[in-house]
Amino acid sequence: MASQTIRRLASSAAVLALAVLIAACSTPASPPTAMVSGTATYRERMALPPGAVFEARLEDVSRADAPAVLIASIRAESPGAPPFRFAIPYDPARIAPAHNYAIRARVMLGEEPLFVSDTRVPLPSGPDAAPLTITMVRAAATLEDTRWELVRLGDAPVVLEAGQRAPYIVLAASDRRVSGFAGCNRLMGDYKAEGAKLTFTQLAGTMMACAQGMELEQALHAALAKVAGWRLEGNDLTLLDAGGTALASFRSG
Repeated sequence: MASQTIRRLASSAAVLALAVLIAACSTPASPPTAMVSGTATYRERMALPPGAVFEARLEDVSRADAPAVLIASIRAESPGAPPFRFAIPYDPARIAPAHNYAIRARVMLGEEPLFVSDTRVPLPSGPDAAPLTITMVRAAATLEDTRWELVRLGDAPVVLEAGQRAPYIVLAASDRRVSGFAGCNRLMGDYKAEGAKLTFTQLAGTMMACAQGMELEQALHAALAKVAGWRLEGNDLTLLDAGGTALASFRSG
């Protein structure tokens, strides 16, 4: 009787061990994780208003003619006073050797940026990289090197259908080239800015046909061809014709 009990216990232990082994083998392995860390601060002696949020983002910035692609980010509500410490975990498998990556920091109040990092901070390489130090500046949109999303054409607001991308332009100060998205196709060309004067030349685009955005794209191209000046008020950019009439309005985004 005792031997039968021992055999049953041994059999149960073997079944339990096998079940544990199968469960361990069937559990998917966690993806490898890398970490980039550092601090972000600003020079102004001011406290953040209630509701302000600190964000640090790892982005793929390889394409100058397209928005950065978010790889990973962290978000801290009620972050307190600077410096803000951050540590962004990310999957190293998403880092392509031929691409460029940067860390961006910002403080947001709702949809409005209060402080932003204005210089590119490359993603460090190697496990022994020192923590980053990022200095943010007061957010103030500028004509050049800002992503401008179209919000009005003439007096009419731009209304997008569900899933439709917002047209935008970026004026790159390095080579005086304009690029962006016109509603269906990519937009590209040259520009010349002198004081309050602004003109676009050699405007072109890709030739894809779309179910949405074609009329908006044609209207935007027509407006840009007439631009003679510009006006900037906060985060709002208005492009003007030679008589000072508003042709198109954009908001930094």
